[in-house]
Amino acid sequence: MRFDLRIGGYHIRLDEADGNPCGKWPIYPYDSFLAPADEPPDINLTVHVVRRLPDIPHGILLFDTGEGFWKLYEAGPENVMECLDPRTLAIRSRTVLSKDFSRGEVWIFGQTSKQKGRLNWKPQYVLNPVAEVCLVTKLAWEGGLLLHAAGVMTKQGGWVFTGPSGAGKSTISDFFAARGISVLSDERVIIRKIAGEFSIFGTPWPGAGRLAKNDQVPLTAFHCIAHGQGAHLMRPMNPRAVSPFVLPQSFLPHWDRKAMDRTLETLGALIDQVGAFQLSFIKNVDIVDFLEEHHLAMAVS
Repeated sequence: MRFDLRIGGYHIRLDEADGNPCGKWPIYPYDSFLAPADEPPDINLTVHVVRRLPDIPHGILLFDTGEGFWKLYEAGPENVMECLDPRTLAIRSRTVLSKDFSRGEVWIFGQTSKQKGRLNWKPQYVLNPVAEVCLVTKLAWEGGLLLHAAGVMTKQGGWVFTGPSGAGKSTISDFFAARGISVLSDERVIIRKIAGEFSIFGTPWPGAGRLAKNDQVPLTAFHCIAHGQGAHLMRPMNPRAVSPFVLPQSFLPHWDRKAMDRTLETLGALIDQVGAFQLSFIKNVDIVDFLEEHHLAMAVS
């Protein structure tokens, strides 16, 4: 059984050769990110559904999320990734990854299914976090990033709203959606520089509003957001303040100095080319009008 998806412009393939069932699949919102299998994948993960995980020798610990999600180890010419069940902290899967994060062999626990001799498995447990870690690393190397942010497609281009949990990403997404404006995501977007221009992409990892769209749009406005009091307030942000605000909202390959350096270069280029605004807004749908009027005035000035 093979699944091909396109996320952020990258072709991701999950190849499970034994035909084990995977229940209800594809699920929302992965169903809108399915892609034709007529081109070579950028990330190719071979999946084995097993009753017992193999013991895979590994070396030093490269990175630990520290929250019961996953760990990455060095293993000679490759890396080994262990993913945990966040509820029980038991190991859910083991993966051998190539150093360029383009190939991986995944062993994942299966559960007895109604089909004799088959094991049931969940592709989303491979896509998140294994495929996501591969994607984050490739993005960093190639001038992009996965960001905790909402992204919307307006007549004036793509607008990004980033901030910590509780800053209002889902709230502002709901206001745009209520106006019939397409929301790429209310939680995570991908930003990439392609042919000299920045674009934003939707992802299949939505937030509380369950808003996700497989589309892309040129990035024309970047906002660092927070809830305000009394009235909406937006002002240009000091470039030196943007990176310290944005980096904690970025999914970063902390184990890779080259990738971190390239991420900082990408943020610098984004600030120079697009700029950034500090936005404090109150919980009112007229924030959409406020932003449209502001950006329209900037476009004609």
